[in-house]
Amino acid sequence: MEVLLEHTITNLKKMYLDTQDKVQEFKRAWNDIHFTNSRERHDINVMAALIYFYKQNESDFNLLDAYFSSNKIKNWDFQNMVKAYIGETYVQKFIADNAYLDDTFLLGVALFYDTHNLIRDDGVREDNESLNTLLEELLDCNSFKELSLLQGNANPGRILIDMVSKPHLLNYMAYAVQPDLMVILQLRALLLENIQENLKLKGIVTPREIAEEELFDRILTIPTWKPSTRVMERFPDRSFLTELGLSEPKFTDGEWHEILFAFSKLKQTGKMVVLVTNSALANNPTVKIRQFLVENGNIESIIELPDRLLENVGIELYAVVLSHGNKGIKFLDASQAYTEQRRKKNIDVDIVLENLGNPDICTFESIESIAREDYNLLPKRYTLKTNIIDGVPLGEICSINRGLVISSKELDDFVTDKDTGVRYLYTKDADGDAVDYSQSPFIDVEKLKRKFTLLDNDTWLLGRTSPFRSNMLYVEGNDKLIANGNQFSITILPKYKNQYLLPYLALYFNSKAGREQIERFAVGQLIKSLAIKDLKSLQIPKVSIERQREVVEHIRTIEDDIKTTKEKLESLKREKELIVEEEFNW
Repeated sequence: MEVLLEHTITNLKKMYLDTQDKVQEFKRAWNDIHFTNSRERHDINVMAALIYFYKQNESDFNLLDAYFSSNKIKNWDFQNMVKAYIGETYVQKFIADNAYLDDTFLLGVALFYDTHNLIRDDGVREDNESLNTLLEELLDCNSFKELSLLQGNANPGRILIDMVSKPHLLNYMAYAVQPDLMVILQLRALLLENIQENLKLKGIVTPREIAEEELFDRILTIPTWKPSTRVMERFPDRSFLTELGLSEPKFTDGEWHEILFAFSKLKQTGKMVVLVTNSALANNPTVKIRQFLVENGNIESIIELPDRLLENVGIELYAVVLSHGNKGIKFLDASQAYTEQRRKKNIDVDIVLENLGNPDICTFESIESIAREDYNLLPKRYTLKTNIIDGVPLGEICSINRGLVISSKELDDFVTDKDTGVRYLYTKDADGDAVDYSQSPFIDVEKLKRKFTLLDNDTWLLGRTSPFRSNMLYVEGNDKLIANGNQFSITILPKYKNQYLLPYLALYFNSKAGREQIERFAVGQLIKSLAIKDLKSLQIPKVSIERQREVVEHIRTIEDDIKTTKEKLESLKREKELIVEEEFNW
């Protein structure tokens, strides 16, 4: 079965990629029709499949309706939606008018066309073929003679086609949260069964249609990130969370709600692979869920993937492998295992799989070790170990305050042209090699009816969000400043001033060792942030005060030289411009 189906699919894919002009012509023809009828329901992949089945049913709409009504499909939502759709007059006309198209073209469009990727060299996938390949490899299906698979939150891409072509796949089922995606996926499943007659698929269903007692050997899901309440309501109101020992779902559970639903369908000997975001592994609202899964041995490994796997999106993604009976978790930072493409990165799958099995690269952490980290599951928390043996926590020697959290609208009310003696620091004021507050606006502190920290002495400023800039603020004369909410202001406690220099600490967190400590605790999707609790736990090396002074003075000398050189460069540029203007001032 595998050879025949893969051969057919390979040929269809090649044909599809070779006929893009014809695909675009087909697309334009359909756009003219459904825009004229003010409908934007389904795209050409659905229409190509419907035309194909229309031809297979003797070009008779009554027979086509009977086909979609048959007990073979067993997807009532799909059947009702498709039957109502093909009952539309304009849909029937388009189907009949395009029945002349050959079957291979129709199959190519139906199986490979994706709304967001009309022309792509590697065909149409769930956005990144290397990511698909890695997820499928992590499922570890090759040891099975027969296999049941549930694909959760399936998308109209190649994973369905890749998985069902495996000869040992006994039972394939997928659920789609979005009804429109369910339609195209069900049509593709029917097409694959039509191509390979002895292929039997359980079909594409909604989460509520999966039988409560049905379990699977393997589960692959890409949950909805930051799901809305409406999305969460599409999952069954039943005791699957209670069965796992957890409370009923909350909106703050986010993608874990869907993951736990899918996990409740996994056999005791099974394995499940999910793709999640940074926040799911570290945010506070879901710590109880992570604690439950860790303590019950339900997480096997977590892999940090390269960024920019999805075109034009820099979000960081993590592959999580779940199973039963684990004594700890394997953590792998594979963020650098990629090849650069024009708009995205591709995962070096072989390197990732090799490193996952290499104990010198992949870190295994016990349940007790993870508990000490408050069940934070970001791989860098464990793979980036500090080399400071006899350090001291930053919060022990320093006073740390977050800047004033204030909205842009409120700030407009507080900023004044009058010299109040108090300036408000913007984030950009600390973007350079040093903090420059000469252009920072004055602020009317009498209008600030909230608590804030007034900076009137030299202070170390550390960015609360990426890229976590670390700079010294040197306050001149009687100037006073207020840091903004995206900055931490840090000063050394009086009893430690003879042991630590503030500029030395600021330099340390610009070093590789200091940045790696910050990376261990940084949390977020597109923009990472650092909690004050974690900042206080960062380890400071114990270095003699004499050595600290020596390094700080050396750096200051270099900075003075840089400043002098820059001033000289600017002077030379002005001199050059003056000569040119005088020479050609005709």
